[in-house]
Amino acid sequence: MPHIIHTERTEPKRKLIRTDGALYVLLLLGTFAAIFLSHVLASRFGVNKLYVQIGLYSILLGTGYWIYRVRLVDYLYELYDTDLRIYEIVGKKQKQVLCVPLKAVTEVGKYRKTDAGPERRTFHGAREKATAVWFLSNGELRVACMNASDALERKLSEAVHATK
Repeated sequence: MPHIIHTERTEPKRKLIRTDGALYVLLLLGTFAAIFLSHVLASRFGVNKLYVQIGLYSILLGTGYWIYRVRLVDYLYELYDTDLRIYEIVGKKQKQVLCVPLKAVTEVGKYRKTDAGPERRTFHGAREKATAVWFLSNGELRVACMNASDALERKLSEAVHATK
């Protein structure tokens, strides 16, 4: 039975829109604006409303997905004595994204460009500011990035050196 060493949850920084209520109101206003804009563009330029609406709703859906990825997804990092587990959390739903055995980790540090294949996105912000974990998976060098605090980064490095 593995023992947990450290756990930490990271949330995206709320810079411009600070509350979820304001975000939902903004999305609702965006929907109404898309409907209004489709009517105006269709009547002014004589374009079929269906084509205008498809384009505007595609932009609205793309914006909604971007907001979901940037604003609503949290990450949970759990360091055990045998592995590192990363979970993606949206609301009350939690899904394991990555499980890296500590024996497979080759390096822990600040991200730098390498030929290692990137894992699924498990962090917020710029990749250059993230903590990277390089590991071997099926003989291939992979890298996972995370928003680790100094304490998690230190404990992860210690745990990796202890297993080798």
